[in-house]
Order: sequence, then structure tokens, then C-alpha cells
Amino acid sequence: MKKHIIREVPPESCDASYYFDNDGLTEAGGDYCNNLFIVADSRRSSGFNMEEYNRIQKQADEIIDGFHDVSDKWTNGYNSYDTYKECMEYNDIVYTSRKCHLLKEWVNNADTGKTEDIAEFLTIKTGKKWKTDSAYGYSQGDYVEMVYCPEHYKDGVKAYGEIWLGAYKEFCVVDLDEKGEEIDTVYGFCVADCQVKDDVDYKEIICRWYGMKEDETKLEMIESQKQYTKYEYKEVA
Repeated sequence: MKKHIIREVPPESCDASYYFDNDGLTEAGGDYCNNLFIVADSRRSSGFNMEEYNRIQKQADEIIDGFHDVSDKWTNGYNSYDTYKECMEYNDIVYTSRKCHLLKEWVNNADTGKTEDIAEFLTIKTGKKWKTDSAYGYSQGDYVEMVYCPEHYKDGVKAYGEIWLGAYKEFCVVDLDEKGEEIDTVYGFCVADCQVKDDVDYKEIICRWYGMKEDETKLEMIESQKQYTKYEYKEVA
């Protein structure tokens, strides 16, 4: 007996904006706040968590300028040890000799317009590993880069990038009573293209998320779309 239906939501009814509005992903709160950045263009003006990303990028630029300035003074015989420390602490980076050494190496070739260099900067700053990834959408030019902390995203973040770009399917879960009648529907199950190889994978993933048994659940995928015109008539005496 089937107790649930997993039903694909029509594309025109899908809306993933809520997906990125929960406290687990935004800087509003949660364990994952500010551990994922989705950078949507080279101007760094659009994407996900971009206000915080731009703040980090500005901080990195100031470290580069400050360390280059200290390096110039060192060349001219100026004692730079305390000045490196001041530069780091002024930019809210806790000083250690190890961090200072790594930052001195990093600033030599750093380009804060590259997500890879921001990831390396965050690795030095936080003491945790940061990585980058990228994702493509359905249209030409749909492309984003992600900067993330794999300690929180052990399976990577490509799915987040694809969902941001609309390369996903949304499903609802319909609960059935003993007679097979639909009694409750829950929406919001977004599965990115990279998470599946064929249609049956959707069932396995959503059953796992929702805590359902696969043999008690059926999957309904959209096969085709039909449109028709209905005429209404009025009586003419």
C-alpha cells in the first residue's frame, strides 16, 4: 500500500528564493551562516551572502596594501615586526607568527577578484580549510562561483550553485490515508541536477530527506504538458 506520493512541481510554480532565506544559510543565524558565498558576476555585486563577501574582499585588499607598505619600510631599514601585527589587528585578524608568515606569502600574488585567492585568505584567517567550486545554469552565461568551508559542506556545494541558477527540480510530498486519498501536501523539496543521474534517484533522495520508505512511496514525474482552449457560450434569443 502506498502511503505517499512524490510529485514534481510544474516549473512555472517553482520558486527557490525561500531555499536561501532560512537561518541555516544566511547571515541571520544558524551554524552555517557566512560559510557559503555564491558569487554571480565579476563585479561581485550580486549573488548569495554578498554583503559579507564584499566585506571580506575589502579586508583582504587592506591586508595586501598594508603588507606591501610594511614591506617597503622593511626594505628601507624600518623594523616591520610590530607593524605587520598592527596591520593584522587593525583589520580584525588575530595575530600569530604563523598567520603573519602565510599572509606575507599570500600577498605576493594575491588577486582579490579571484575566488580562489579569497578562499586562501579565509583559510589563513580562520584556520579552517576553504575551497571553491562553480556551477552552470541552463542558459548561456548562467555561471556562478562558490566559496565555502567544507567542514560544514562535506558533500560540496555544487547543488547550491545549480539551485541558485534554476538548474533543479522541485517536488512536493503528498500523504495518503488508508483509502488512498490525498490528505496533506508539503512543498519545498529542491533537487539539483548534479544530485541525480536518472529519475529514480529523485525518489531515493526525497524519501531519505522526508523519512519515508521507498516501497510505500510512488514518484510522479511530469511527462508532458497539455494546453487547451475552452469556449463558453451565451444564449441569444
